[in-house]
Amino acid sequence: MAGRYDRGNFGAAARVVVRRGKENHLLMPLVLLVSVGRAVTPPTARSMTGDPPVQLWLSSDGDYEYGARAKVHARAARDGYLIVVQADADGRVRVLFPLDPQGQQQVRSGKKYELKGRGDREAFVVTDSGGRGTVLAAFSQTPFRFDQFAKAGHWDYAALSDPSVKVDPEAGLLDVVQRMQAADEHFDYDVSTYTAAPRRARPWGPYPDPYPDPYSYFSPYAYYGPGWWDYGFAGLRFWWGWRY
Repeated sequence: MAGRYDRGNFGAAARVVVRRGKENHLLMPLVLLVSVGRAVTPPTARSMTGDPPVQLWLSSDGDYEYGARAKVHARAARDGYLIVVQADADGRVRVLFPLDPQGQQQVRSGKKYELKGRGDREAFVVTDSGGRGTVLAAFSQTPFRFDQFAKAGHWDYAALSDPSVKVDPEAGLLDVVQRMQAADEHFDYDVSTYTAAPRRARPWGPYPDPYPDPYSYFSPYAYYGPGWWDYGFAGLRFWWGWRY
């Protein structure tokens, strides 16, 4: 789903949502009625007949198992600036693009970008233990401002957190992005949702330790159920019990 996010003269947010790839000529009279005190700019010929201002794609049609690595692609119809945010099923917000607040947010017209995570990996790992997550791409012709969401050169996830995201993920993410712009600016956006299947326990049995270095940090409770560790041949560790 794609749309445009504006502020009216009285500071209220007015949002028009348009289904991707479909024109809705009956929508304009409604927009004129609800837009109080401000002129509405008609869609350009390009937006009426060509690609939407910004498009977003999720791998596997957004249908993931727990622990899956999700690929995310985005494309803008014009040169401008892009930010992509994700809310998981528990309402936790992450920024997928740019990776850091000082990172490159500028994108080129018509180029399809694969958004990469740390170490050139996929955009994110599905850690939702069931439920629905949301990814939103926002495009603007002016740079987004990240000062209030940055801390020591990284994203401040406490500042990004908002209880409204869990209640209404799309509206909550739109509010977060809107706070990254001045009052007289607007952005276009596209949003996709994904589903995460619940974690499923694997059969009981010995599983080799995924962290062979005995001095490395690991958290077995993230992957293992009831059971115990045992040392086998050549000092290798095995987990006897359920595994997720």
